[in-house]
Amino acid sequence: VYFDQYDPDTAKYLGERDLGNAPEFTFSVSIDKLEHFSSRGGIKAKDKEVITQLTPSLSFTLDEVNKENLALLTLGEVEKVEQTAGTVTDEEHTAHLGMRLQLEYRKVSSIVVKSDDGSTTYVAGTDYEVSTTLKDDIIGRVKVLEGGSISEGDTIKISYSYADYTYYRVKAFSNTQLEGKLRFVSDNPVGTQQELEIWRVSLTSDGDTALIGDDWSTLGFTGEILKDETNHASSPYFNINMI
Repeated sequence: VYFDQYDPDTAKYLGERDLGNAPEFTFSVSIDKLEHFSSRGGIKAKDKEVITQLTPSLSFTLDEVNKENLALLTLGEVEKVEQTAGTVTDEEHTAHLGMRLQLEYRKVSSIVVKSDDGSTTYVAGTDYEVSTTLKDDIIGRVKVLEGGSISEGDTIKISYSYADYTYYRVKAFSNTQLEGKLRFVSDNPVGTQQELEIWRVSLTSDGDTALIGDDWSTLGFTGEILKDETNHASSPYFNINMI
């Protein structure tokens, strides 16, 4: 399954991307008909019907949970964040016992926590902790421990170092629609092969995405196939090429 996303800001397509492993791909057509019945007899008989609405659609699931597919799922945009190494002195926070607080930077080390006036240096493991198991050092979090010298609501100042670090951020629901071209290429072990060329499809997420579970996590999508008479007058919805 390949998707060529349309960028409404530039009115251009971004290029056809392989969406990765797709365990399921289905196609369906919803057809509404207007029926006509003749009453010229003892039994009403249908003598005509016309199609009044045609709605082709598709659905598929992906099991490659990468930043690009998550952006599709959440109508989002991918942003690259590049952090340059440095140090922070006396970053101010309000302490809440038993809770974690978020530092300004990520991938932190050499953490020193002091009181607001700087007279007290708190002890790691007694007054606060930075858990490497829970990735507090990578995320940039400090947990204020209960039973230590820090009281609820105290202002504390944290000094630390942070390393060079590059990560990606999916800015969820930064778009209101997701449209583009979609291509499906089959690889059946027997029989004929098909290639679907869909000119315009509007994608939305479908179903639940399990971030914790016993099975492989999957991303579900549904798509409504839109008509494109401007560029494909003779076949405005899609082509099925028999390979």
